[in-house]
Amino acid sequence: MLLVYSEPVTSRLRYIARLLLGDLYGIDLSFTDNPDEFTAWQGPGICYSERPGLGGLRIHPASLLAETNLYDSPVGIDHAGGIPVLFPAAGGDLPFDVFAASFYMVTRYEEYLNSKKDKYGRFIPSESITLTNGFVKQPVVNLWAGMLVRQLQKRYPGLELRPRSYKFVSTIDIDHAYAYRNRTLFRTLGGIGRSVIRAEFSQLAERFGVLAGVSRDPFDCYDFIRSFHREQGITPHYFILFADYGGNDNNVSLTGSSFRQLLARLSDEAVVGIHPSLSSNRHPERLEREIAGLSAATGREITSSRQHFLKFSFPKTFRHLVTNGITDDYSMGYASVIGFRAGMASPFHFFDLFRNEVTPLLIHPVAAMDVTFRDYLHLPPAESLDQMKQLADTVRSVNGEFITLWHNESLSDTGRWKGWRKVFEETVAYSAGLMR
Repeated sequence: MLLVYSEPVTSRLRYIARLLLGDLYGIDLSFTDNPDEFTAWQGPGICYSERPGLGGLRIHPASLLAETNLYDSPVGIDHAGGIPVLFPAAGGDLPFDVFAASFYMVTRYEEYLNSKKDKYGRFIPSESITLTNGFVKQPVVNLWAGMLVRQLQKRYPGLELRPRSYKFVSTIDIDHAYAYRNRTLFRTLGGIGRSVIRAEFSQLAERFGVLAGVSRDPFDCYDFIRSFHREQGITPHYFILFADYGGNDNNVSLTGSSFRQLLARLSDEAVVGIHPSLSSNRHPERLEREIAGLSAATGREITSSRQHFLKFSFPKTFRHLVTNGITDDYSMGYASVIGFRAGMASPFHFFDLFRNEVTPLLIHPVAAMDVTFRDYLHLPPAESLDQMKQLADTVRSVNGEFITLWHNESLSDTGRWKGWRKVFEETVAYSAGLMR
């Protein structure tokens, strides 16, 4: 048992100390605001206080964890051992407040305060402290936790650790289950008309071949996905867009027999979660309907989610997920940037800053997405593969959870995604191999 002393002991401190020391390293924790109890303690301890002479590993606190409101104040940045750190402070056994720095990152404190959004209403990555200071590709919170634990081990060599193990999770979004099948007559005629106007005659021939039943729909690569994951000894995690057609929510017809059969098959062989529609952010009542519809179609309880377009807002989106029984969310990543949005490469519970309370919702950070490499960074497949492997190595080095995001259409190996299936295969094989 490790005893943490602070005056006061706040919900913020309990949350972040348990994340860094309990969740990541398996250390049992207890807290006290009684200085006499702390000085009498014979085991390992952390003194999170400005008061000198109480013993234990001393961390000089910033004010962040003692506050109950949000303040748009400058955050100091320094470096320690070549690693960027926030809230630098003198007088402690670490040169910064590791608890405040980590809390600031994983709660996405800065996103509550920044009103600038992109055209989809998303937080703009270039506004983040990690982008402006060049450390978005470093899981700094994991690194900071390691720094803290090493200091504890120096002071308390007998401290028992049960660190987490590296894990790889292959996730696939299904925004468009099929390119041509299971679409309404109106949408099919519209697609034919666009192909004629644009003189896309090869696409037109492909569409007619699929509709006539003589060709396979190019987005129907589910047999490949299933067999390849089985070869690697892992189970994929699908996120299904199950929303009414409109705007950027334009999957196939929800009532189509082929789509229903596909959902039943996927839920039998993999993990299936909801891909909440873009419109559900504006109309939260649709989220409940989408989850219920997917659950009915699969015959499974739906407890995981990833937001369409990675669009979410704090704390509204995550409150709605909790209300609707979602226990695990996989949206914490950027569409246009690879790396670690929350500075974290391991799962962590969502902390509601407005209510100052931890929630049961577990956030699983996403490090890399197919569309990011191709459409935002404009990188060729070979260079994208190199960066995927570097990210996997980085996550493995901190015993994190490496999560990649692909789409069934990007695995079609056709059209604009020609050559990208190989990137997927080598990424999955390499990342899964690191678990062995």
